[in-house]
Amino acid sequence: MRGRRLDAGQRRALRSGLRRQAAAGPYPVPVLMYHKVGHPVACRQDTFLNVPADDFRRQMRLLAALGYRARTFAEVVESLVCGRALPRRTFAVTFDDGYRCIGDFAVPVLAELNFPATLFVVPTGVGQTNIWDREEDIPILSLLDWEDLQRLLAAGWEVGGHTLSHPHLDALDDESAFTEILSGKQAVEARLGFPLTTFCYPFGHYNARTPALARAAGFLGATTTRSGLARPECDPFLIPRVKVAYRDGVMGLLYRILVRPNLPNARPRRREYPAL
Repeated sequence: MRGRRLDAGQRRALRSGLRRQAAAGPYPVPVLMYHKVGHPVACRQDTFLNVPADDFRRQMRLLAALGYRARTFAEVVESLVCGRALPRRTFAVTFDDGYRCIGDFAVPVLAELNFPATLFVVPTGVGQTNIWDREEDIPILSLLDWEDLQRLLAAGWEVGGHTLSHPHLDALDDESAFTEILSGKQAVEARLGFPLTTFCYPFGHYNARTPALARAAGFLGATTTRSGLARPECDPFLIPRVKVAYRDGVMGLLYRILVRPNLPNARPRRREYPAL
């Protein structure tokens, strides 16, 4: 589907989806989940949440042409916490870990459209590599440095918490998990001089108590890797995202935003862990 123009039937389906969305009551916000953009693919693992640069450009430009406007993830969380609906066709762009390729390929596209985004960063990895993925069979790549993050903050981006060293939080005892969450927040705030208000669970893993630990660390909300839209009834510490895949292209993204959320879920759902 990559690179194809929308034909007449697809345009009609798109308009129908937008009309259904507009009639659905309080607006659900797509929080897009990316890791890498434009990183050369050398093996199957390189496709893990890695979107080609041309596809990312087309995706963002199409959303802009359709009247979508980007907000930071913090703004989405604030709208849920305060019960204030965001304008229709609002969406958010998030990047986990802060790969250097984001600065090379995604930042210029988003700057062109005046779209801010959110980066969830691990302070021990800033300016280094994603060494935590060495056991996950995922390529080890360079990450953005502190100066890069300062420039993005100045451009209206948000930096969020992602723990101190990117562990599997569900495998830690509560004291260790809380230390990871709080220390990561404090380390980034000390370097950037800017408060962190949102959090992302590393690897998408958490247990029944982890959301409460994130709240106790001073975060106002957190996102998961569970698929879905941010709706008014969402727990602000268990906000789902739209995972954008390597082969999605434009049509795949529109399917994930406008069609898939309205389909019955035939697969067993991952166990939920409510904030306590």
